[in-house]
Amino acid sequence: LPSPSPQPSQSPAAARTPQNFSVPSPGPLNTPGNPNSVMSPASSSQSEEQQYLEKLKQLSKYIEPLRRMINKIDKNEDRKKDLSKMKSLLDILTDPSKRCPLKTLQKCEIALEKLKNDMAVPTPPPPPVPPTKQQYLCQPLLDAVLANIRSPVFNHSLYRTFMPAMTAIHGPAPVVSPRKRKYEEDERQTIPNVLQGEVARLNPKFLVNLDPSHCSNNGTVHLICKIDDKNLPNVPPLQLSVPADYPDQSPLWIKNPRQYAANPFLQSVYRYMTSKLLQLPDKHSVTALLNTWAQSIRQACLSAA
Repeated sequence: LPSPSPQPSQSPAAARTPQNFSVPSPGPLNTPGNPNSVMSPASSSQSEEQQYLEKLKQLSKYIEPLRRMINKIDKNEDRKKDLSKMKSLLDILTDPSKRCPLKTLQKCEIALEKLKNDMAVPTPPPPPVPPTKQQYLCQPLLDAVLANIRSPVFNHSLYRTFMPAMTAIHGPAPVVSPRKRKYEEDERQTIPNVLQGEVARLNPKFLVNLDPSHCSNNGTVHLICKIDDKNLPNVPPLQLSVPADYPDQSPLWIKNPRQYAANPFLQSVYRYMTSKLLQLPDKHSVTALLNTWAQSIRQACLSAA
């Protein structure tokens, strides 16, 4: 029998390897150390949130000054627009629901900086300077003065504290003897309230003053009366003596015939005045006497016409 012809055999490796099979090359991994890596949206949002909270914390110092500023201009009709802006700024700083972008918050910071002077934002005090030897000696005294300078008894406390030492150094203060005043009660004229009120109610044309040439110690008041009327001529003043028990006793006309003897007109005034006084009642006032004087002058003018 003929032996079978030998057939070529395939190697196991060739049998297992399929045709046209390709494996993709691995690409660059997105690792934190890789410069070509891109930040994920979650980490970017977390960083922006942290910046927003830090900026909001920085601006918290403006909250109370901003509230005081709003209360100050709340009733000012001319600043309604400014008031609306300030309230919006305050809402952003205090209301978590009024969230805004970080850029808007930065713009708010600029606006608050411009309002800083108006709001009087308290600036932190400067760090304390270590005292020198000279400052240390007097610092307790300065602190006590600053703490009590607004006290209502501050001046009294200073006097009580330092006056003994100043007296011991400089001696007692010189005492100035008061000037002696002479109280001459006898020469004082007291004007009764009734007379003062009557003079105040007189017609403005009557000018009444105390007579400086008379000074009485029995309560009698001496008056000089003038008349200022553009419709009447100038006449000598009328001198009156008002008793202490006025109005129970009537005032007296101190007659001075020589003053009215200068010309026929004044003589006529004197006659009419004397005649009309006889027609007054026994008890009459200063006002009635002055009106009689004015009527006498007017009647003399009519007679001379």
